[in-house]
Amino acid sequence: MEIQLRIDERNRGSFFIEKEGRQIAELDFAIEDNVLNAYHTGVRKELEGQGIAGKLFDEMVKYARSKNYKVLPSCSYILAKFRRHPDEFADLWVRSDDEPAGGACGVKPN
Repeated sequence: MEIQLRIDERNRGSFFIEKEGRQIAELDFAIEDNVLNAYHTGVRKELEGQGIAGKLFDEMVKYARSKNYKVLPSCSYILAKFRRHPDEFADLWVRSDDEPAGGACGVKPN
């Protein structure tokens, strides 16, 4: 599965995977002032548990580091990954008072 990247003129984008012409997974983000707000990660129900979200996460981390972006983990999945290995992501993690605290993604950009 090939991870693709798209970013629009408003600096909103996605790392995503398509299969047979259908998008099956995505990690959505917005960039402002060198901060990448990772606000949603989704994988189609029938493909959950195969490590696909983790691959999207790894690609986002690699991209953020290559651009010297900080990451605001508004998505609870991204936040959980950061919390499991805080030292590994200390160079990226922008901490926020309103970090998500459940199974849902957090603050979407305006």
